[in-house]
Parts: sequence; C-alpha cells; structure tokens
Amino acid sequence: PAVIALLRHFGCIFCKDQAAALRAIVPEVHALGAELVMLGSGAPQMAGFFAEDYRIATPVLTDPTREVYRALEARRPGHLAFIDPRVFVRGALAILHGHMQQFGPMDELGDNTQLGGVFIVRPGGDLAWAHRSAFAGDHPTNDEVLVALRAATGARAA
Repeated sequence: PAVIALLRHFGCIFCKDQAAALRAIVPEVHALGAELVMLGSGAPQMAGFFAEDYRIATPVLTDPTREVYRALEARRPGHLAFIDPRVFVRGALAILHGHMQQFGPMDELGDNTQLGGVFIVRPGGDLAWAHRSAFAGDHPTNDEVLVALRAATGARAA
C-alpha cells in the first residue's frame, strides 16, 4: 500500500509543515508494509530541492499535469477559499514551526490554487482512505493517517 500526500505546491508553507510532520511516521508506515509518497505539481528539480530541504527519505514526485490530483478528486477551489480564517490560523502555526512561504514561478513550484490531501491506496489501485483538503493547511493528523493505514492493511494498533 501507499500513503500518498498530495502537496499543494513545493513553495507552500502548509505543505512544508505537513511534510515535516509526516516525516516522523515514516518508520511506522514502513513497519506496516507501506510507503509514504509525497507528490507535488511543480518542476522535477523543485521536488528534489523540497526533499533535500526537508530531509525526506521517502519518494517525492511531481505531477505537473495534475492527473493524479484529478484522479483522486483533490479539490480546486476559487481564490476566495484562500482567505478562509482557518488558513490564517494554520499559516501562523506553520510559521511557529519554522516554515516560510516560498514565492516564485508557479511553473516551477506548482499550482497554487490546487488543494491537496492524504490518500491510502492498496496494491491494484483500490482507494482505502481519503482525506481531501477543504482549505489550504487542512491536513489529517499523523494519528489519523496511521489508524487509517492499520485499517487498510488489517494491522492492529501497537
């Protein structure tokens, strides 16, 4: 199985915060026989920089055409969704965790109007669990991801 974390874009403050958090559960994900994959929509070199900057030891891939985002039905709201008060709260928390928004060409960083999510996909493509972000910074907790992964793999809690 794969835990797929769809990142909004490689400069996203929320995605940096999410990647740093998910990095902590990689050993548990592997112990459950799964792989954590982070997927952005920017240029391939930005995926490499992102993985290096955030010391990510799992695959960091990119999907500039956003085909995977569409297949997993990740939301793509209008620009007004980014002024949701929850976005500002999550942004403040990400700053407190030491992350900053990166600005640059969106063809390099990725699509800034795309929302992400976290998905668990079983071998063969069966979608076992989905958390589709409702706003920028809306991510499941690590505990929620691990509970869903245990259910998807039939493993019991440790």
